[in-house]
Amino acid sequence: MNSTPGRRVGTFLVLLLLAVGPQGCGDSGEPVHDPSEAPLPVQVATAEALAQPAFVAAAGVVRPVRRARMGTRQAGTVAAVLVEAGDRVTAGQEILRVDSRDLEASRAAALKQRDTAQETLEQATRNRDRFRRLYEQGLVAKIRLEEAELRAERAESALGRAEAELAAIEVNLDYARLRAPFPGVVSEILAEEGSFVAPGMPLVVFEDRARLEVEAGVDQASATRLSAGDRLRVVVQGIDQLLEGRLQAVLPALGGTGTGLRLRVLIEAPPAEMVPGMVAEVRVPSRRGPPGLVRIPANALLQRGQLNGVFVAEAGEDDTWRARLRWIALEPAALDGDSLHVKRGLEAGERVVLGSVTGELSDGQLLELRD
Repeated sequence: MNSTPGRRVGTFLVLLLLAVGPQGCGDSGEPVHDPSEAPLPVQVATAEALAQPAFVAAAGVVRPVRRARMGTRQAGTVAAVLVEAGDRVTAGQEILRVDSRDLEASRAAALKQRDTAQETLEQATRNRDRFRRLYEQGLVAKIRLEEAELRAERAESALGRAEAELAAIEVNLDYARLRAPFPGVVSEILAEEGSFVAPGMPLVVFEDRARLEVEAGVDQASATRLSAGDRLRVVVQGIDQLLEGRLQAVLPALGGTGTGLRLRVLIEAPPAEMVPGMVAEVRVPSRRGPPGLVRIPANALLQRGQLNGVFVAEAGEDDTWRARLRWIALEPAALDGDSLHVKRGLEAGERVVLGSVTGELSDGQLLELRD
């Protein structure tokens, strides 16, 4: 029943040695494999160096060529919002209506005033024509004819004023109904039904996405080699294809510090998934090239979550091959349908494991290569 400190320490050391086992006998850090382990037959391919033209990557943002922030000249309450953000609209389509009952009443009164003026003019015209015939027959004095002609002129002027007043009211009434200025997409709705709006407030934002442009900052040395009309490659994150755009202009970056230059590149027929606000990369020709890319078959890729990797066949000292997991960075847009372009993490000449077997491999596993 006695338990001495020495006996407790001895028992702890025995348990520690049993827990460590044979793993403590080596310090190489390499995985320990069973000598009787059979190598796994795998297909491999050699990573190839990919030749590409020299360029400088200019980071930019996708923007719409045409963008309209629409408002009204009328103060009032929003009576109806007829679209939602993201809707596609046609030119002239009504999208928002401001309460215009006061304008409707003014228009009705102006219509009556115009109709009265029209009737007055018709009556004055008939009287003038009648007095003209009577004067030609010598039955009335000339002064009576002149009085009739004056009344007709005044009636014509009154009709013109009534029509102008009606036209002004109809213009104001038209401002109470916002219509799409061009075919496009409703980007943002800034007013809700029932809210009060004042003249000049932006209520709806429209974008024409049939043509998009990329604005990107560029260094002065690269900009001097460009001219309007040049065709430039554009890479957009999330779109697996290289796009081509036409350089519209090299503009001064007057915002912020007021120094530097920016490119405006037009994309004539953008893909449907390309929308304003996306991050883009404009590739400007340069005398110095980008980091070398290597090309590998697409079926060599191993994806774990958001990470991309490959298994590389690494030669050992005993003429064996073992699998080594390598995390890599891919080019955003691949040029070949069955191939991937690797920016970092892999060098030309290295062998990568192919096929669905990559999902079953473990780091350090023995391999039998089959080209």
